[in-house]
Amino acid sequence: MHSLRARGPGSLPRSARGIAMMLVAALSAVGMNVCVRLVSDDIHVLEIAFFRTLFGFLVLAPWLIGPGIRALRTAKFRLHGARAGLNIVAMYLYFWGLTLVPLAEVSALAFTSPLFASVLAVLVLGERITRARALGLAIGFAGAMVVLRPGFGSVGAGGLIVLASCSIWACALMVIKMLARTESSLTIALYAALLQIPLAAGPAMFVWRWPSLDQLAVLAAIGALGGLAHLTLAQAFRETDATVVLPADFTKLVWASLAGLLVFSEVPDLWTLAGGALICGAVFHLAARGGRAG
Repeated sequence: MHSLRARGPGSLPRSARGIAMMLVAALSAVGMNVCVRLVSDDIHVLEIAFFRTLFGFLVLAPWLIGPGIRALRTAKFRLHGARAGLNIVAMYLYFWGLTLVPLAEVSALAFTSPLFASVLAVLVLGERITRARALGLAIGFAGAMVVLRPGFGSVGAGGLIVLASCSIWACALMVIKMLARTESSLTIALYAALLQIPLAAGPAMFVWRWPSLDQLAVLAAIGALGGLAHLTLAQAFRETDATVVLPADFTKLVWASLAGLLVFSEVPDLWTLAGGALICGAVFHLAARGGRAG
């Protein structure tokens, strides 16, 4: 007979643990999006973003306070500040986009962040662009055009806002990549959590209204789910290769479609699903061919 320990989570293959973590991250991200939509009619997105950073920090605090002041030692404070500023702007735009377009469309367009990051890696970091990478980027951006459908009607402002958010988040990813050359992941996470709270607090003051207890509970869920999504996403990539866990991340489109239908009576159209599939395939292609020549 197998022992209980043999059946425990620690005995699972690393690939299985990574996929499980990515599934939790995908569900958490979609859950956060649903919560944002639930309170956005009464609470301004600037205030929602503040509570996202505040409660998100509280979720991360147990992992951040252990090493004490040593984790704050850095020679790259300006880069940390730039990363936090980019994160806040991307969050504002993303939450704004969530109030304007269906959940499935937001999730489909959000997959463009790795595509924008790949372009920036070539332009900013001098990474080489191979034929395989060029093909993946072309397919991914074609997928984004399928979702937006320019020329087949007016391009929705919400979709463009989500794309703008993704492009700014890609810039933040580049800053994180530069910081990772000399900074620990703990230091990067700590400064992001600490700096985003005051950056988000200022704009929130201009639109502030005290939330009810029910609204405060939803705002706390936004921060908790967002923090959980970040933690499990990072753990998924630590467990195994990106090519193994990325397909699980693409379930966001499925969860978002179901949540949109069940909670907000949004029926995802075939263009969104087809474009999302193209974007997902392109991201997986880039991950699978990463580092290969050709």
